[in-house]
Amino acid sequence: MAEKYNTLVLNKSYIPVYLINSHRCMALLYKDHAHCLDHDYATYDYNQWIEFSTLPRVLDNDYNFINTVDHKIAIPDTIVLTKYNNLPKVDIKFSRENIFHRDKNICQYCGEKFPRAELELEHVIPKAQGGKSTWDNTVAACTECNHFKADRAPWECGMELLAKPKEPRWFSGLSKAVSQPDLRPNWKNFLKFVGVMDKK
Repeated sequence: MAEKYNTLVLNKSYIPVYLINSHRCMALLYKDHAHCLDHDYATYDYNQWIEFSTLPRVLDNDYNFINTVDHKIAIPDTIVLTKYNNLPKVDIKFSRENIFHRDKNICQYCGEKFPRAELELEHVIPKAQGGKSTWDNTVAACTECNHFKADRAPWECGMELLAKPKEPRWFSGLSKAVSQPDLRPNWKNFLKFVGVMDKK
């Protein structure tokens, strides 16, 4: 289990940047390139975390462990980098699937969620009026809304978008965090901050 147990990595500003496996996590901690966050968001360096891992409450607090020659160490759910403060550069391909992913499979006119097979790409400014296939002019729409709107702009047929479409910041390395079978509760606030999870 520990081999496949992922840790969420935050930059110095506590913005999530990617997921790593337990061995990579331990290497960053040992080199003091990162500090651990416990379930209450308190920070620990490598030596402090080793001591923390011996506490009885840690054994009863849903941590997985990795065994080294000298220690049994809890695998932190989240670590924060001590130096790196950038965001990873990710070029997101403009595609049908990524539009649906960005819009969370929700029709941007009626607000209903649909299976992807029942969604269509919809140009806010229709191609017939010079609209382009770009992030800020393309949305997910259900068949009924798309057909009703046809080759008209939303304001020409009394329709309104749920939100202004735009290019997402990123969701490549982090989007898989949402689908993890071991999604940790303390990841959620960080992932909401960058728009990977719904803000509820």
